[in-house]
Amino acid sequence: MSAPRGTRLALFGRPPVPGRVKTRLALDGAHAATLYAAFVHDLLARVRALDLPFTLWIDGSLDDPTLAPFDAPLARQVGADLGERMSHAFEVELARAERVVLIGTDVPTLPPRIVAAACRALDRHEVAFAPSEDGGYVLVAARVAPRFDGVRWSSPHALRDSLRACPGAVCVEPWYDVDTPEDLERLRVELERDPDAAPATAGALRAITPR
Repeated sequence: MSAPRGTRLALFGRPPVPGRVKTRLALDGAHAATLYAAFVHDLLARVRALDLPFTLWIDGSLDDPTLAPFDAPLARQVGADLGERMSHAFEVELARAERVVLIGTDVPTLPPRIVAAACRALDRHEVAFAPSEDGGYVLVAARVAPRFDGVRWSSPHALRDSLRACPGAVCVEPWYDVDTPEDLERLRVELERDPDAAPATAGALRAITPR
């Protein structure tokens, strides 16, 4: 499934610096950074397969040397909190596209069908979310720049608050992001069945947590 033309993708991420990424996974800092970098590589591969323009929006310095292996167009996130940073990215991206899909970088096995479904939902709605099982969401698509006033980020209320802040928004198929040891185990099981779903992540898991 493909997203319609006139769509841009905005990926939200960070430099894979030990101690600054995936700190809740119960891994040491270097292993967590290695795994997160693999997440980003796999998501970039999926995005490139969609053949849509994209930008990797970074929470941090664009000069960080850990970003070089991604070989992706970069922009810096701007704003005091996640909601402001997302709204700013939407404003920038919607100036050059009809619709934008913003995706987090901790979903290495995100199916392309969910991106396509979120884009299709914009035919009738201004904003669409793909929920995650922890009460947040793995992506948000929009054809007008949404606002996220009053959203309690990093909480089980993030999706509910975002829906309240974006009246008329709709939800599409849910997926899961990888934030906790339980999420990591689910990912491990998924990739043992199908390592091609996220080959860089599967390799990183084998290297850092041999079984």
